[in-house]
Amino acid sequence: MMTTDLLLNTILISDQDYLKKVVSQRDYNTFIGLHQSSSSTFFITEKQAYLLVKLFKENQKNLEKYTGEISETITNPTWSRPFRKIEQVRKLSLVKNDEAELVLCIEYTFSASLRNLMHELGKKVENFIQGSAGKIYYAAMTEQNIVTIVDELTPHNFVIDETIKNHYDAIKSWSEESIKNQFLITNIENINFQKHITNDLGISTTIDNNIINDRSIRYQYFTENAKNHGETLTEVIANRPKTKIWIDKKEHSLADVIRSLKELRRLPILVVFDNQDQDAYLENLEILSDSLEKNKITNQIGIYFRLQNSDIGKQFNQLISNKKYNAELNSKTTVAAVQSGKIPKFFLKNPWKPMSVITLDTRMGLRHGKTGVYANCCDLVIEYANTPSMLEQRKIFV
Repeated sequence: MMTTDLLLNTILISDQDYLKKVVSQRDYNTFIGLHQSSSSTFFITEKQAYLLVKLFKENQKNLEKYTGEISETITNPTWSRPFRKIEQVRKLSLVKNDEAELVLCIEYTFSASLRNLMHELGKKVENFIQGSAGKIYYAAMTEQNIVTIVDELTPHNFVIDETIKNHYDAIKSWSEESIKNQFLITNIENINFQKHITNDLGISTTIDNNIINDRSIRYQYFTENAKNHGETLTEVIANRPKTKIWIDKKEHSLADVIRSLKELRRLPILVVFDNQDQDAYLENLEILSDSLEKNKITNQIGIYFRLQNSDIGKQFNQLISNKKYNAELNSKTTVAAVQSGKIPKFFLKNPWKPMSVITLDTRMGLRHGKTGVYANCCDLVIEYANTPSMLEQRKIFV
């Protein structure tokens, strides 16, 4: 009796034109693919074998010349070689990213259910990035991410690195109340903490509740102040629950945003222009320039990119020249501007760091790309646009 895979081989070698004529194009392409797999060194998998039998059964009437052979192989399919085994990988581990930082790494052999699981995790996990292989995902190594990912993957029989398990057990053992008490600003006596706060704000700064609440993310402390989420734009920014916040440009002017940043002692500022909409470059630069002047910020400003000499590009470049927005990046720089997804190399070698980031109409946000990675050094990223970006729907809205 001829084995099932050899029957397919025989039909394709002697009657390929006949096969193409009597079966659908889709089934023909599938037959070709299965033949290539069965002829390879690795052979076919058990699922592919079931598929081949199913195709023969569905096309038995069409393949009249081989009705007898197909009837036998449907009733009692046999195979010339053992099936190829696919290693089932389901693993959560720690790896180092390009910046030599430890991140969580999820690896798995493809399945539709796990693909859907990864989609859902992307809505809950911070800095969740798909690897180039498509079956690898990376996430920031944070306490919340560890708990969320371990809870989601455990029912699916993932092998979890022992170090991650230990972190998970430690986090789950914490008492929320005792942790909050430990990190209440009124209970922190560490000298380095006081030193950093002083270096940030200066000794003579009048520190109100907005500034105290604003710095809680930066210095990782809790406050006993009642959160005020909407009296003024400054209060909204100061009381944000996460680093990223969307501000509706239809409701607030850019001048108002910068005024709030000045009140919160949030200079210097990194401004990110969207590189998808050429027509918006000049308009946004004019708005930015007007907003800075209204806030009496006229010096130490650097726009670190230029446009090609189109009509818009010439006006854009000329405005930079007229306003002298070409200051060298150094410790005195007040405002620096770049294109989304592009960070000049000198930024990476320069000690200058922004106290706040404003993105102008960035459609995809700063979740990915070089600009997004660079902006992670900042605890306040404001997306200033008419609508929130496609990739940052979980930010708070203003």
